[in-house]
Amino acid sequence: MRPGKKQKNFGQGVIFAGISICIGLLFLGCAAESLTRTSSDRGLLEQEKVKKVAVLTFESPRDDPQAGLHISQLFEMHLLQTGLYQIAERGPVERILKDRGLDKLSAGDTNVLSQVRDLTQVDAIVLGSVSQYTRANFGFTARLVSLRSGLILWSISQTGGRVVRPLSQVSDETVQAALRELQAKIR
Repeated sequence: MRPGKKQKNFGQGVIFAGISICIGLLFLGCAAESLTRTSSDRGLLEQEKVKKVAVLTFESPRDDPQAGLHISQLFEMHLLQTGLYQIAERGPVERILKDRGLDKLSAGDTNVLSQVRDLTQVDAIVLGSVSQYTRANFGFTARLVSLRSGLILWSISQTGGRVVRPLSQVSDETVQAALRELQAKIR
């Protein structure tokens, strides 16, 4: 083999190895760091004595109108598994709210929240939103609002993602991890 050809093959090998490493890092190392932020007031939680909650459909990002429904269903399922609360069926609660024009709730209006408590027989509601909904970047926030006082009893924000896993698995794992951390914090 001629010296020039040997150097050319070696250079191509180095370039190929470099590209292979970059591609490997892209797929294996591009997992977004999972980050959970929780906030709660144990004294307030004990004072409010929340037993039964309703998880309302989360707000969706503009590019995926079904994301909020999907994540609120996951949140509801994993919240039920924690054993922290009884969970009211979402459909009837949301129907009552919509029929009464109360389907856009916020934490501040105690008169409206009191009406919701009387109509639905739940102690608190979980309101949430999905900020990102891709495999690489998934994020949501949720908060438990007392229907008695209008106070936010806990809030949670979670981000994560993995390029090499399906979105359904990424979202399920992310919601589950967030609720495990919340459960550990408020028990």
